[in-house]
Amino acid sequence: MMTRTIKRKLLKAKITLNQTIQSILNINRTRKQLTFLSSRKAEARELTLEEELKVLNRLAAQQAKLVQHYEHTLATVPNQNEKPLPKDRKRFWAA
Repeated sequence: MMTRTIKRKLLKAKITLNQTIQSILNINRTRKQLTFLSSRKAEARELTLEEELKVLNRLAAQQAKLVQHYEHTLATVPNQNEKPLPKDRKRFWAA
């Protein structure tokens, strides 16, 4: 696999992991505000937030493993000096 594609996948995985972590933090902020609601509303909302947290935590764990995998792969791939095309050669041929 080319280094460039691994770097792209790593970047996408990091972005997705950060978005998941932000969602978890938002849910935790919402849970803190539930103490001000009536008990019936708070209980129902608390259950849905707990389920969302379980799913997001599993997703974040998987994404963290994926990021580690890509970082490990990049660390073990030998650096290949990608040579640019000579200036007189064209990348695409005219049809």
